[in-house]
Amino acid sequence: MRSCSESIYRIKVTNAEKLLTLLKENSSYLPENCKAVISELETTITIIKTQNTAVHLKKQLYSDAVENLKRIFIKRDDAIRKRLSGIGAFIKECFGKTSREALSISDSISQIRGANRIHNVGNSSIENNINQAYLSYTSQIQLFSSVITSLENLKNTYTPFDETLSILALKAIKKEAIQANDTVITIYSEYLLLKNSRAKACTRLSELTQEIKSMVKATSTIRKTEFRLIKNLKI
Repeated sequence: MRSCSESIYRIKVTNAEKLLTLLKENSSYLPENCKAVISELETTITIIKTQNTAVHLKKQLYSDAVENLKRIFIKRDDAIRKRLSGIGAFIKECFGKTSREALSISDSISQIRGANRIHNVGNSSIENNINQAYLSYTSQIQLFSSVITSLENLKNTYTPFDETLSILALKAIKKEAIQANDTVITIYSEYLLLKNSRAKACTRLSELTQEIKSMVKATSTIRKTEFRLIKNLKI
């Protein structure tokens, strides 16, 4: 099913409303079997307008969810990526820069920092970014979980002064990241369903338009001016 831009959907609805107005103004010239099709046209227009609003709101929710995920990983003062340096520094201080423990933690930190990041979500980028974004953050969460496990294995040796670096605090923000990541995918799935449903309704709108144009063309009583207006509407 071919995707349309938001502006195209708005134009289609606007033209469909113009068509509906012309049909109502000339209803006395139209055959009886045209009334059911016109009624369905009006219903379909209402459905698409409602779907347009729903798609817009869901897209905003998606953008907000992505922003929240970015804050947890990058932007907040206590973001995951901002805690990594403190973790690495503490391990190096305790075990030495070239120790097995320090090298292992450093490797995991480098992998987290090197993972793909979500870029700002634009109008046409959601479908292109979502799978990469989800896999990127899922991977980072897994790597961060591995770091926490390694720190837990150090037992009483890992006792940072900064409370945001404690095992308890790290587990808490990991849980928050998992929930935020799942929310992004849930909202995106809902967004995609809404878009697909709207696309189907828009396809039906085009079909109804062609049916109506054929009926009008076969009606000898309708005036040429009105027929030309109806014929020229692109939906």
